[in-house]
Amino acid sequence: MAIGAVPEWLGGLEDEDAVFVKNFVLASGSLKEIANQYGVTYPTARLRLDRLIAKI
Repeated sequence: MAIGAVPEWLGGLEDEDAVFVKNFVLASGSLKEIANQYGVTYPTARLRLDRLIAKI
């Protein structure tokens, strides 16, 4: 893959989902931190991640 190229799986995500993935990585994979950032409960953040995994 060329430098700067976006992987196909990431390019196929909606913008909102791509931002979630970015925030998740920046939070070092902490769903607790993601839940705090989005103002939702941990189970809600987990559900969103599970749905993203299914899309990918």
